[in-house]
Amino acid sequence: MLALFLIAFLVFMALGIPVALAMGASALVYTFLSSGISPTLLIQTTFAGMSSFPLLAIPLFILAGNLMNEGGITDDLVGFSRQLVGHISGGLGLTTIVACAIFASISGSAVATAVAIGTVMLPAMRRAGYDDGVSSAVTATASCMGPILPPSIPFIIYGVIAQVSIGALFIAGIIPGLLLGLCLMIYMVIVARRDGYPREPRASMRDVFTGTLRAIPSLVMPVVIIGGIWGGIFTPTEAAGIAVVYAFMAGFFIYRRLKLSRLYHLLLISGVEAAVVMLLLGLSEPFAWVVAVEQVPLKVMDALAYLTSSPYVFLILVNILLLIIGIPLETAPALTIVTPVLVPLADKMGIDPVHFGVIVCFNLVLGLITPPVGGVLFSICGITGLSLERLSRGIWIPFLIAVGVLIIVTFVPALSTFLPRLFMPS
Repeated sequence: MLALFLIAFLVFMALGIPVALAMGASALVYTFLSSGISPTLLIQTTFAGMSSFPLLAIPLFILAGNLMNEGGITDDLVGFSRQLVGHISGGLGLTTIVACAIFASISGSAVATAVAIGTVMLPAMRRAGYDDGVSSAVTATASCMGPILPPSIPFIIYGVIAQVSIGALFIAGIIPGLLLGLCLMIYMVIVARRDGYPREPRASMRDVFTGTLRAIPSLVMPVVIIGGIWGGIFTPTEAAGIAVVYAFMAGFFIYRRLKLSRLYHLLLISGVEAAVVMLLLGLSEPFAWVVAVEQVPLKVMDALAYLTSSPYVFLILVNILLLIIGIPLETAPALTIVTPVLVPLADKMGIDPVHFGVIVCFNLVLGLITPPVGGVLFSICGITGLSLERLSRGIWIPFLIAVGVLIIVTFVPALSTFLPRLFMPS
């Protein structure tokens, strides 16, 4: 039965059926082939998969990000970042990375970060003489900080499926996300000095002060979210609701760029984006139920126990597996498939579930910049007009830098666990 279930899933995927529908349909095939199992069970598990209070944070964070983006924060963030690091060698590249880090802590989405920052910075770098391949590749890789820095939709999905504290996952992603940004900045400085990229004039203290004042409303938002969770003032889901209210107030009353006439459009877009994720999570439940009934984690565990009992070898195998899975699959569907299988194995190996969550999400996020189907790559190509082949050639060095950071995070658990244990002791 398990073989037929997996074959059905692969056939549906090969036919180009969306991942969510392929998971639900393969579970339905399993019930038809099994005696004594009613399809009604699949309906019940589907709705149970969506009726979770922590999952309410997903549509709320999506709406908050859209409100902040519509409110026109991107230009102020870019200006603030430019004043901070623009005078350093490769300053426009560094500005892009810093702006991506800040915007990532608002949107939680790699694609949204790539589009918002790339639309402003990529034309500016082209005019300054930056190589299109280098600037596009750095922007694409820096946007991957979106799902790693809090708030992160992949962390919410992983936390709900694995039953791990979402607040702890948010905090755990801070150091790995910033480490990725730091390594990309070092790379950008080296390339800029090698190729003679121009520097920006050093901003005066008055300009820095003015730029900081303009950026404060957007900079406060991630502080409010993480500070509230750290202080135990509210849960991640409640933080998402507060983020929506704050995003509206900032865009309408402070920046004054958010128009009431645009609210219906923003709500519609946010609802569609959230519905895609929620449908995926709902239909992943019957799939996970079949996986559990067929004892797939136990079978995989037995196979791994035969191969190795070392957690380090296990993590190496997991990294390789997830990097491969992340190529054809988007982050959210990949998470719903691998999390129910891998988390019990990691627990058996004695690996911290929060640390493992960072590893899993970091891996799958890199799939967004892995040729030939990375979603961020297509977004960058659309902005610059660069061919996918050209960007694919330029992405490899930043991609390998990101993989190097992933390896460090994998084998230095303290990078993920230090802050959660410091601020959220169990």
